[in-house]
Amino acid sequence: MHRTILTWLHKAGASVLFAGYCPVASGTVGSAVAVGCVWLANRHAPVLFAPESAPILWVLLIVATGVSIALSSRAKELFGHDDPPQVVVDEFVGQMITFFMIPITLRTLLLGFVLFRFFDIIKPYPVHQMEELEGGVGITMDDVLAGVYANVSLAVVLFVYHGLKAAL
Repeated sequence: MHRTILTWLHKAGASVLFAGYCPVASGTVGSAVAVGCVWLANRHAPVLFAPESAPILWVLLIVATGVSIALSSRAKELFGHDDPPQVVVDEFVGQMITFFMIPITLRTLLLGFVLFRFFDIIKPYPVHQMEELEGGVGITMDDVLAGVYANVSLAVVLFVYHGLKAAL
């Protein structure tokens, strides 16, 4: 009984409360859940996204990455595959990284979502190489790096946009 509950909790965490069980595009669904969480957090606790909260966000993202690695490490045992589609906690974490130190608006949420999915699907160098790492580290780190690429890209887009807006 105790083992069954722990297995259920592990599956619930790895699949981000079963969002990963969506039969189509489970990674996209996991990313969408993260965007929804960022929107809710910004709406109810905007101080989390203020520049002075950067150290707190760093710690939260590091902890979330560690949790993702831990939950993903038993993926093959729980789901029968090395990187099963049900495990979307890695997409959740990567999507959260996308919004680190980014002002949260409907536009940035949408663009950040698209950019993260782009980098997660295309897997430019060295994102693809991260998948070759062992177990939960490989499952998680490609999404972490895709999130970093999306974050930097989003910051550049915002910088250029605001520069052009000011010039006009």
